[in-house]
Amino acid sequence: MKIIKLSDLQKKDALSLLLAIASDEGRIDLHKIHQQTIQAIGHYILKIEVSISDISPTFSVASHISDKDIQVELLHLAGPLIFLENQHKEDRALALERLAKKWKHNDQLVKSIYKAAKGHKNAMFLCELRPTKAETGASALYQSFFLVASKLDFIHHKELYERYTGYGQLPEGTFGRTLFEYYQDNEFSLPGTPNSEVNDILIRHDIHHVLSGYDTTPLGEIDVLAFDGAISKVDFSAQIGAATAQFQIGYTIADPTINSWINQFNPDSVYHAYQRGMETKINYIDGKFDFTPYMKLPLSEVRKKFNISEEGMRVNSSKDKWCGPYGPPSKRKNPNLVKKPKHAIS
Repeated sequence: MKIIKLSDLQKKDALSLLLAIASDEGRIDLHKIHQQTIQAIGHYILKIEVSISDISPTFSVASHISDKDIQVELLHLAGPLIFLENQHKEDRALALERLAKKWKHNDQLVKSIYKAAKGHKNAMFLCELRPTKAETGASALYQSFFLVASKLDFIHHKELYERYTGYGQLPEGTFGRTLFEYYQDNEFSLPGTPNSEVNDILIRHDIHHVLSGYDTTPLGEIDVLAFDGAISKVDFSAQIGAATAQFQIGYTIADPTINSWINQFNPDSVYHAYQRGMETKINYIDGKFDFTPYMKLPLSEVRKKFNISEEGMRVNSSKDKWCGPYGPPSKRKNPNLVKKPKHAIS
């Protein structure tokens, strides 16, 4: 991210702009979750410690940041702020749009966020397609073809299933064995299992969970997107914003087959995930990265090769389940689970 190259004074200005979006330039009260989020962005991404009381919610400092790429990064970084609480999301979206216009950006994501905040929940769909391809390794069109072809038995699963079954025989602590345990903890079918086509499409995403050390709780899903987005050259902002809305305020603007939750966003966890992703040295997100040669290696050794810090993970040993404290996705019951579709996966 180019935004980290700003001077300390410009970084403070950037936080002022985020504060102005979160509070509609001081017109609405600042919710605690917004305060925590802005401080977390300052700490983990900008590497600057600033008290909210020391900055002003104003767009008057917008001219201090002239780099067009950094302006877009800041606009996209502000996306989750819109959906951290239900009240005033349209006001915050309007503030985001005003800042974009001030910088003369006709930004598609900003416009989509505003439409989503007004109730057009499919507005961010097109913005999500590119990061979805990077995350799963397949375009939306290919995913649709894969599902149909699998059901018609055009694609054969035996080799894939045998490979993943074999990972269960590897020594404890290896990458492959840990991945096998990930499927067990979540009660997911192994890739290649007949009629488990969705799991087959999500193989890369599941591998990303294991490498980053994040479970499959709603927060874990946001963390993985933040972590992967920091590694990838593809902009994950739309996915992160949509996931925040779905898991923080129960506002489904992402996948309707995924559970909707409230109060699952943790700023320190999410932006620490960004930091860990920025520190990772190998971009295994973009392109067709082959993880197979690494499966027999200890997972900790693979992380060292990729320069993935193990600080901040929520799955640190065999005592920590990959499904997290809520249990396997298909069996979750929780007061914060507000909508459970028939085929939910989170």
